[in-house]
Amino acid sequence: MILCVDMDAFFASVEKASKPHLKDKPVAVIGAKERTVVTTACYIARKYGVRTGMSKYEAEKICPFINMVTGNNRKYTYISSQIMDFFKTLTDKVEIYSVDEAFLQIPGEKAEDVISDIKNYVKKRFGITCSVGAGKSKLVAKMASGINKPDGFLVISDGETIDFLDSFKLEDIWGIGKKLSERFYNMGVFNTADMRKLGRDKLCNIFGKNGYYYHMMACGDDREGVRVEDEAVKSIGHSMTFPEDVRDTRMFNAYLLQLCEMVSGRARHHNVSGKTITLSIRFPDMSTLSKRHTINYLTCATHHIYDVSRYIATMFPENFLENGIRLIGVTLSNLIHDTQELCSVFDGRDMGKVYKAMDAINEKYGGFTVSFASILNCRRKGARTISPAWKPKGLRKVDVL
Repeated sequence: MILCVDMDAFFASVEKASKPHLKDKPVAVIGAKERTVVTTACYIARKYGVRTGMSKYEAEKICPFINMVTGNNRKYTYISSQIMDFFKTLTDKVEIYSVDEAFLQIPGEKAEDVISDIKNYVKKRFGITCSVGAGKSKLVAKMASGINKPDGFLVISDGETIDFLDSFKLEDIWGIGKKLSERFYNMGVFNTADMRKLGRDKLCNIFGKNGYYYHMMACGDDREGVRVEDEAVKSIGHSMTFPEDVRDTRMFNAYLLQLCEMVSGRARHHNVSGKTITLSIRFPDMSTLSKRHTINYLTCATHHIYDVSRYIATMFPENFLENGIRLIGVTLSNLIHDTQELCSVFDGRDMGKVYKAMDAINEKYGGFTVSFASILNCRRKGARTISPAWKPKGLRKVDVL
């Protein structure tokens, strides 16, 4: 049997546990004191309509008495790592799905005992709660974990699986989503029962190999079980919301260089190089523009990523800074692992020794102890949000402030 353990409003719950005066009050965790968005809202706040991704001003408008707490990302990642380590004492088959969610494979007859152990550990050790779903597959466990939130659990036996899945709208099934469900609705397929009636062969004719997986989902199965080993990371990216809209080219370039150094630093640390750079910008109206460029050599050097990003910026409208930029993001993809390329035939000088010296100092004394001078002009430095793909180890581990 597979368990899905999901921490309840994780960041907000941690804050409430460490600040007892907030226990029965609506709480939203935000990324920073200056302009930012809600990263998590407690269940009391959610009843008033406060949601993840909402600006703090929107949240205060619909819930004027809400308590805004600036997130402590290091605390959250530390607690997450402790919880994930505990899971590994229960079974060697643990898939860390995100900072607040994991899948465990256990003997079916031990399900309720293991669930009890998990819930007791989380509550007694950290003063927070989790919800647990159990079933024959990750899909069923994931769907079950959301039924009795918060602080609940639900075990779905093999015999109950089909009826359980058939009770959901397709758009609410994990892995289907709104766009795909609309396509199914246009075909007259409204739930998993209709998908099974359509049949695997017809689904494959319509969707190709994905049709096989959709039929498996409709039967409560997964294309894969619990993954103990992570898949190879396909991209490394960082983005940053500015304290205020940026309209100045010099400041834009300073933040851009900082993000390129953050991407490059992770790539260098894990011996990964890539050939494709993507630059994304978000405007004050929340519209986003992204463009990418592939170079003909591998790199993980800041100056290469920065130069290409500057080139990509010339592809944007000429006056793209005129109305201000709210956020920029830089991503390195088309990766090759186990290789660190810091120089190319186009370089006039060897920067390899410079990067190695920078990395050695920053490893000892902390990030940005030594960096490029123009980054000093940035009011905001370092990663301040926990990516959904964050993991406690490996390339997906990001040290957040």
